[in-house]
Amino acid sequence: MNSTKNASSAQARRKTQPEEFDLVILGGGTGSTIAAWIFAGEGKQVAVVDRKYIGGSCPNIACLPSKNIIHSAKVASYFRRSKEFGIARDDFTIDMSGVRDRKRKMVRGLNDMYMENYRNTGAEFILGTGRFLAPRTVEVTLADGTTRQLRGANVIVSTGTRAALEKIPGLAEAQPLTHIEALELDEIPEHLLVVGGGYVGVELSQAMRRFGSKVTMIDRHGRLMSKEDPDVCEALRSLSSQPARR
Repeated sequence: MNSTKNASSAQARRKTQPEEFDLVILGGGTGSTIAAWIFAGEGKQVAVVDRKYIGGSCPNIACLPSKNIIHSAKVASYFRRSKEFGIARDDFTIDMSGVRDRKRKMVRGLNDMYMENYRNTGAEFILGTGRFLAPRTVEVTLADGTTRQLRGANVIVSTGTRAALEKIPGLAEAQPLTHIEALELDEIPEHLLVVGGGYVGVELSQAMRRFGSKVTMIDRHGRLMSKEDPDVCEALRSLSSQPARR
């Protein structure tokens, strides 16, 4: 009886013992990914934890998807201006669901490439929500509700940023789009109101204008992209005020 109880207790302790790693990284963005691949390539045991995105925001909802959409908008601009290049054209239509699907296809390809690099380097990517239980010990809740405990000789916290709304009266109640939802649009907005004249707002405004939306930008500062040099801001203002250059 006692031997059975002792065996059960020992098995329970083994189940709760953290898995040991040389490096545990909380957050799977670009910096985390590069660190994981480098250290794993040197023979270290590495685990990367992210609750949602393989590779973080950049290849999924930010840098690269936005440039994909912008490139489609640029192609639309070339079609619209084709006579400038000596090319006759018939009327054309823009299928925003097709634009979105092209972006999604690129994201899937990037996710596959990232996972292949994880496999090739030996680093482990864990899709789940992590929290600290103790110094250098992280509990990860997986999608199926089960948990894993990871303990790292070293731990990197690289949890990145998230889309946030300014505390403008009535803004949250209006349920505006952030850049995440804007990159998932499957139809062209008739009129798009962009709050904020930073580089994200400017590039989104330009893309949607080229697709055919009427775009209005609102910014509290005296010029677009106010953190940049004045001559750059003036050049952008000049370009954005030329409707014929869509």
